[in-house]
Amino acid sequence: MTTTTTIKEDLEIQKRAIIQFLETDALEGFPSNLSDSTYHIMTLEGKRLRPIMVLMAAQGFGVSTEAAMSAAISIEVFHNFTLVHDDIMDKAALRRGTITVHEKYGVDKAIVTGDAMLPHSVALLIKGNEEKSVVLLKSFLKMAQEVMEGQQYDMEFETQEVVTVEEYMNMIRLKTSVLFGCACEIGAILGHASVEDQKKLYDFGLYTGLAFQIMDDYLDTFGDDTFGKRIGGDILLNKKTFLLINAMQHANADQKARITELFEEKDEEAKISGFQAIFKEIGVGKIALDKMEELHDKSVEAIMSSGLSEEDKTKMIALGEIMLRRTT
Repeated sequence: MTTTTTIKEDLEIQKRAIIQFLETDALEGFPSNLSDSTYHIMTLEGKRLRPIMVLMAAQGFGVSTEAAMSAAISIEVFHNFTLVHDDIMDKAALRRGTITVHEKYGVDKAIVTGDAMLPHSVALLIKGNEEKSVVLLKSFLKMAQEVMEGQQYDMEFETQEVVTVEEYMNMIRLKTSVLFGCACEIGAILGHASVEDQKKLYDFGLYTGLAFQIMDDYLDTFGDDTFGKRIGGDILLNKKTFLLINAMQHANADQKARITELFEEKDEEAKISGFQAIFKEIGVGKIALDKMEELHDKSVEAIMSSGLSEEDKTKMIALGEIMLRRTT
């Protein structure tokens, strides 16, 4: 029986292989005058979950790590392209505790860096996989368009007075989860999986990605010092997270009034502690945890109905659980 400990060891091995590829082969053919800024974002410390999902899905259908690596890195390059542009839009000074690309190299170069990373991710996707290129590109380009749509929704929510839970779930599905789904689907495509199994793997990644994002919202409020970002960062920005949207939906008149007052609170620590208290009072932490469990159950159902071996099903489920139980 595959244990979580064994899975964690496997993930570390795959992560090291991913990092080695990023440091040696990933930028082959990339514009030389943009390689420094791209290397900067690509080598920041990260979990590498998306490329790991490609590798694990591919391995489940008989494809070696080496054969699947270029496609796996294509997903990571695309993901980091979105981060470069997100940081510009958010005017973020730091990414994972390190200076952002636009702060280090200037906004103009950061924009072009992101622009160059997008076609490079496509080139990596089909490199060595030319005979599957049409199917791979269909999956990848659909995902890319949806991510852009989700990013725009996220920005629109900043000025939208009321955001429903349904609208929020659709936004994170597009902005975050479809990339996880695509990663798993691409791994299955590389392994010549049936269309049905490709869909099962996509659904696993999609539900896992949704749970992952809600956990991110949860940790922003209820995490500890091991969380990779400042606790309460979303609170200080009045960001419409899963917790805040549910709090507004379930709050009584008095609680809504207190939330409105907290939106204007200038003392950062008072604002964070105030929201933490009212979130606990309303019980949105439990609502978030329950939703994560529901989504995890759906991911398990999807993978269990796939044609993967029992061992590979166990590995994928364990990966989802590691993502769900994380504290960073």
